[in-house]
Amino acid sequence: MKKIKSAKSPQQNTPQVEQLSLFALLEQLQSEPKPETKPEPKPETKQAKSFELRDYQKQVIRETYHFFRNGIKSVLAYAPTGAGKTVISSQMIVDAVNKGRRVMFCCHRKKLIDQTQQTLSAMGIESGIIWADHPTDYSKPVQICMIQTIQNRELPPDIGLVIFDECHSSIYYQIAWDIITHYSGGIFALSKCYFIGLTATPWRTKYKEGFCQFFQALVRAPDPIELVNMGYLSRPRLFGYGGLLDFEKLETNNLGDYTQSSMQAVCNEEYNTEVIKYFLQICPERKTIAFCASVFQAYNLAEQFNELGIKSEVVVGTTADSEREAIYQRFASGETQLISSVACLCEGFDEPSVQAAIIARPTRSQALLIQMCGRALRLHPSKQDAMLLDFGECFKRVCKPTSKLKISLCPRPKPLIETQLKECFNCHEMIPVLCKICPECGYEFSGDDDDDGEPDSGEPPIFGELLDGEELRQLRYIRSQMKRAYKAGRNPAKIKMLFREKFKYFAPDDWFVGAIFCGKNSTANKAIYLDFLYQLRPTAPKLWIKYMMELEFGKPGRKYQTSSGKTYTATRNNLERKYWWMVLEVEPGSSFKEIKQAYRKLAKRWHPDICGDAKAKDVMTLINHAFEKAKRFCGQE
Repeated sequence: MKKIKSAKSPQQNTPQVEQLSLFALLEQLQSEPKPETKPEPKPETKQAKSFELRDYQKQVIRETYHFFRNGIKSVLAYAPTGAGKTVISSQMIVDAVNKGRRVMFCCHRKKLIDQTQQTLSAMGIESGIIWADHPTDYSKPVQICMIQTIQNRELPPDIGLVIFDECHSSIYYQIAWDIITHYSGGIFALSKCYFIGLTATPWRTKYKEGFCQFFQALVRAPDPIELVNMGYLSRPRLFGYGGLLDFEKLETNNLGDYTQSSMQAVCNEEYNTEVIKYFLQICPERKTIAFCASVFQAYNLAEQFNELGIKSEVVVGTTADSEREAIYQRFASGETQLISSVACLCEGFDEPSVQAAIIARPTRSQALLIQMCGRALRLHPSKQDAMLLDFGECFKRVCKPTSKLKISLCPRPKPLIETQLKECFNCHEMIPVLCKICPECGYEFSGDDDDDGEPDSGEPPIFGELLDGEELRQLRYIRSQMKRAYKAGRNPAKIKMLFREKFKYFAPDDWFVGAIFCGKNSTANKAIYLDFLYQLRPTAPKLWIKYMMELEFGKPGRKYQTSSGKTYTATRNNLERKYWWMVLEVEPGSSFKEIKQAYRKLAKRWHPDICGDAKAKDVMTLINHAFEKAKRFCGQE
């Protein structure tokens, strides 16, 4: 290992920093000063500002300090997207600076350098930057360094706390281990310097790689789904698709993920066309980011979107910083609807108005998958949820971002046989291929079910939402409540608020479609439901009527799937009400005798066994409904 040089200490005219051990520092942070003793002020040390933290952020910091007080010198802190990783690290930097400690903050992306310096500056902390041609000032109490640059520079002197940001990547640079060795003296137990690793994705793609050689302890903030339930992230809706990619054509590289060349071969123009087709069915108006496998695919995807009138731009590794920022600004303002990218939006891109993410590539990396999903989960007034469209079977083969994520400092055990799994049709969990009954939900497989969980009807797989067990329970609840409300003559619209009160969020509109008529969207059923809605609210605005009709029968042009697996495309709804006397072709004030005569006449004309018209059954259903209403009107019941 090469010898690492350390720069000289700052000159005498620079405020001196007191060389406390972090143990002593933390004892001071955690203890109240005694009333009778007042520490002498240090005019040369400027106090940095603190700010209010969330409870779990305080807990992460407390647990980190607890480990330090008990002799642990190196801690990995897990804080997923939305948990406030920058806030947590900034508060720990504030604590150190306010006690005279010097801090070194290491990252591996330029965007992260800018974000960190802006955050620290807002908190009153001066920082030096070690990056490329940027002027370096080692006298500043905090040094923000690009890890690729510091390997060719002298290390700052008198550092008592080192923080590695995005440490799932940055810690595996050789210089990271050199930094740890330099400031610890090569022995953690005797180190006066402490080390913190920050990451939202503490996983390596290679099963044999872990973090136990760098960190001695682990602290964790809540998982993404827990942050969703706390109200700090948007609720994700997962959509999955199988059958687009031939995984036998994919090869793995020395990092454990698929090779660039093999992904480019399968993620081609035809693949992009399928991606766009389903995007247009699911969320055509949403602001979206797309993650592609190659530069060619990214440009082709944007080109196809632009041809369809969806303004799209491309960000790749060679995109200049100025052009990149201009694209981000146009996207934030809404001028651009979609950004197609390759390996550029996973770290350092934090645009909260993203409403959907297209995963248009396969991956074996859990860290990469969680990063891609996380870009769409930040809160924004323009969205109630975030749609995650997986076209690479990642939710099936890697993990679901809504599940409880397993985290360990040690390398993950490699599955004995990765391919001996199948997907349960009911709950979508991956289970052993030989199971005849799903251990998760109890679904019983028939003898005709394929071992790989794919439908055997000859039809292509359907792109649909992937729900976990709890979401399935909520879905069944809301659909049963809608049907009960309709049968009891109550307003089904109130079920949305009932669901909100019970589960603390608004259910997606798609969950309501077909709840009452089970996908039987005949003209008669539409007319019957329309009449029901007008009877509930005679003076209701047309917008409410239109919304309630689409809530049951779907948005025109969208494709839906029934519980039996059949698909249909929603058609436009006629919002003109047909009163019972209009259906029966009588006057509103007709006698019941006249009404019966009219009914018999219409029954002879439209009886399915007599008429032979394809729409006879539909018309007869509406006639029967009108006759029942006429009977009630005339007091015949």
